[in-house]
Amino acid sequence: MSLSACPACRHNNAALITARSNYSFLRCGACDLLFTDPMPSVNGDWYRENMMYQVRDQIGCNRLQWNHKQFLRNHPSPGGHLLDIGCGTGEFLQAAQEADYQVTGFDFDSNAVRAAQERFGLNNVFTGDLAELAQKPGIQLFDVVTAFEVLEHSPTPGRFVQDLSRLVAPDRFLAISVPNRDRWPQFRYDWDQPPNHLTFWNQTSLTRLLAQNGFQILQTAMGWKQGEPFLHQHLQFGIVTQLLKNQRRQARAPVAGSLTEGAPLAGMAYRLKSMMISTLAIPVNLGLRSIGETGMTLYVLAQKTGGETR
Repeated sequence: MSLSACPACRHNNAALITARSNYSFLRCGACDLLFTDPMPSVNGDWYRENMMYQVRDQIGCNRLQWNHKQFLRNHPSPGGHLLDIGCGTGEFLQAAQEADYQVTGFDFDSNAVRAAQERFGLNNVFTGDLAELAQKPGIQLFDVVTAFEVLEHSPTPGRFVQDLSRLVAPDRFLAISVPNRDRWPQFRYDWDQPPNHLTFWNQTSLTRLLAQNGFQILQTAMGWKQGEPFLHQHLQFGIVTQLLKNQRRQARAPVAGSLTEGAPLAGMAYRLKSMMISTLAIPVNLGLRSIGETGMTLYVLAQKTGGETR
């Protein structure tokens, strides 16, 4: 899909930044969003078939990320109803439930939803389309809506945030995080490229979009040291992937479900690799800190102002 306007603010003054063989990167002169043109079209099938997400769904990371911890420190609307868009395999939902939120999860990857249900016993987790959910008559409004590392996957981020706004109760809260486009150092990651990520955000572009949709910015923060993702990118031995492929051939079924049903050898190999990388990342992070690393994730907590947007 070739774009004639910015997918966030709809202005028509984007400038070419970089041209590649299959697509270009454009920057909007109005809101500073960097986006892909033409915009690749992917759906839930692409995520279910992508090996990176198969590893996540089959093995799980079983750990909270920096953005999750940031939200739990903020702890807005304690005890309220929380909706996590792009809930993945449920690690954050489980932690939010333990923090006394009444949780609901939503993701268009059915394998991830199944894993969340099986691993953590999360019953209020669903697969579907966000736009349909937001437009559903009589849909419950939530005290908190979270969308961690989801916005950059959407080809229509302006509409995506409008849909999020429709689900937030008046004067309640939205927490959102994206990869930080202005991170330093500017390491290149395969997972931060099309068709996995379609838009690229900094503090200016993200806060402008939220403000345009009736949110008051309460906090912005940058974090998540790059040591571990950098090492994961460059220390790829293919062992976990091959073990999962072998298990898939033996089972003659899509990779999905819990570790006990899936590939225990792959799970063991993944945990060993993660332990090794966590150790190696300590001196790497110290070195990055010494040269002024900014953090690779941008987190924003915002409050919806005014009346309900439906």
